Amino acid sequence: MRIVHLADLHLGFRAYHRLTDRGINRREADVFAAFREALDRTAALQPDAVLVAGDVFHVPRPSNYALVQSQAELLRFRQKCAAPVVMIAGNHESVRSADNRCILELLTAVPGVQVVTENPEAVTLANGQVRVVGLPHNSLSRLNTIDLRPDPQVPYNVLMLHGTVDSSRINDYGGYDVPADLLELPWDYVACGHYHTYTHLGRHAYYAGAIERTSNNIWQEATEAKGFVLFDLVSHQAHFQTLHKPRPTLDLPTVDAFGKDVAALNQELAANVAAADITDKLVRQKILNLPKSQQARLDARQIRQWQTQAVHYLLDARPPTATLSEAIAPDIAASQGLTATVAEYLRQRELPKDLDRLHFVERGLAYLAQTEES
Repeated sequence: MRIVHLADLHLGFRAYHRLTDRGINRREADVFAAFREALDRTAALQPDAVLVAGDVFHVPRPSNYALVQSQAELLRFRQKCAAPVVMIAGNHESVRSADNRCILELLTAVPGVQVVTENPEAVTLANGQVRVVGLPHNSLSRLNTIDLRPDPQVPYNVLMLHGTVDSSRINDYGGYDVPADLLELPWDYVACGHYHTYTHLGRHAYYAGAIERTSNNIWQEATEAKGFVLFDLVSHQAHFQTLHKPRPTLDLPTVDAFGKDVAALNQELAANVAAADITDKLVRQKILNLPKSQQARLDARQIRQWQTQAVHYLLDARPPTATLSEAIAPDIAASQGLTATVAEYLRQRELPKDLDRLHFVERGLAYLAQTEES
C-alpha cells in the first residue's frame, strides 16, 4: 500500500520579466514543467493514492491559464494512473470570507480528484483500507475544538496538514502553528505542507518540500533537491523522489568590496561567472560593503550581458551600513565583547575623507554605552 506525497506546487507562480516563446512568464512555465514531471513520475510508480498537502495554487485567484493548465495536467495524469488524488487548501489559496469559495473546488471536475478546503474532513480510500484526515489551512485556527484521533478500525490512518510544525522551519509566512502532540498520535503517515524543504520530522511525519523554488528566499534553497515522497504504509519506508525539471539556481560566492577599487571588483565578479555556467539559470551575486557611489561605476555592459545569459541575474549589493553583522569576522565577534566588536567594525568602515576616524569611533562607542545603560 503506497502513497505519493506532494506539497507546495504553487501553480501560477510568476517572477521576473522573462517570457517563453508562447508569452508565458518563464518561471510560471518552469513550475508547470516541474508539476508535469512530478505527475509523470507518479504515474510510473502507480501508487495507491496521491496526497497534495496544500498551496496547490500560488494565489487565491489564479489566472485562467493556470486554471486551464492545472486541470489539463491532472486529467492527463488520471488517464495514466487510477490512484485517487486528495488535496487540501494551503494558506496561499485559502479564502477568508464566508461568501467566497476556494479555487481548488474547480479541480474536482477532474474524475478522481477530491479536495478539503475549509473544515477538517476524513476521506476514505482504497476500499476502506486508508483513512486520510485532511486539515486545510483555515481549520488549523480552531484545532482546540476538534478531536483528531486515528481510527483503530481502519488499517492505515494518514494525517495531511498545511502549517508550521517547527517554528525554526519557516520560509513562507502566513501558516498556522501545528501542535507537536498531534503528530505524536499513532498515525501511519503524516503528510505536511508549507515548508519548502524536504524534511523528516520524526517517526512517520514528513514535509515533502516544494516542487520548485518559489519561497521568499530561493537562494537558501539553491543546493536543495526538489521533489516528492513515496511512502509505503506497510513497511513505513519513505523514499524521496528527486525532480530534474526545477530551474537550476546558483548563489555565487559573496564578494566583499571593502578596500577594493572598481577594477578589482569587476574582475572578481567576472571570475565568479567564469567559474560557473550561469546560462539559463537563476543567479545571485551578493556584494558586501559596497557604497552606492562605487556600485554606479561597476561595468554595466558586463552585468547586462550576464542578465541576458541567465534567466535571472541578481546583483545583490549591500552598502556598508547594512552589513554590520556580515562585515565583522566571525572569529572576532566570537572572541571579543560587543564593545570591542563594534570598535573593530567602526575602525574598518569606509568613511568620507573629511571625517576624523578617531572621533567617529569614539562617538560610536559613546552611543553604544548610552544604549547599554538604558
